[in-house]
Amino acid sequence: MTRALPEVIPVLIAHWTFDAGTVDGRRAADTAGAAPAAELAEGARIVPGRDGEALSLGEHDRAVIPGAPQLVLSQVFGFGLAFFVRVDEGPTGEWRSVLYKPVAENDARGLGLWLYPDEMRLRVQLFTVKGPHYVDSRTRLTAGDWAHIAFVVDTGGMALYVGGEQDSAVALEHPVVTPAGPIYLGREPAKPGFGGLIDDLRVYASALGHEAVRSLADQPDG
Repeated sequence: MTRALPEVIPVLIAHWTFDAGTVDGRRAADTAGAAPAAELAEGARIVPGRDGEALSLGEHDRAVIPGAPQLVLSQVFGFGLAFFVRVDEGPTGEWRSVLYKPVAENDARGLGLWLYPDEMRLRVQLFTVKGPHYVDSRTRLTAGDWAHIAFVVDTGGMALYVGGEQDSAVALEHPVVTPAGPIYLGREPAKPGFGGLIDDLRVYASALGHEAVRSLADQPDG
């Protein structure tokens, strides 16, 4: 299924570059507005990346962005998340968390993105009033290579982009339960994380169109 999303001006509400200049101790600041800093748990590090620096994580590491009013994502207005990821390990036999945002702190999964246990494909979950809905990537990531990932939601459905192109999409017949909890990068409370790097994490309070996603994916390496 391919969804033609309208081209609107993207509403960027938070942006973590993970560049060294944005980091104070164990906190990486949002450079776009007033969202909370990403709190780097033990093991998470800032290292040279694709464009400046990036967030480095192992399977037991994570960064946590506390829940805040600025980061409450509404299906009514649409929303999108976009980032670069480099997975440095092949399949491990376990689901590995890349990004996870519960409905509320210590609550059900609202939005999550994981790597398959036995192949380098992605699964995204979005929680609706009738339970979880999933979209799986057809594209397989390559260990050690950077990939741009974007996930877009509007009133009609959700779409997953890989490398600036729409990879897969599904319609949503039921309203999304707003994911208002913290954002976990890497390890979540109930699943191990992936080993690799995350860079240029952006959160939008609008549904990104194809050209906007393509523009983000086309940013040059450092």
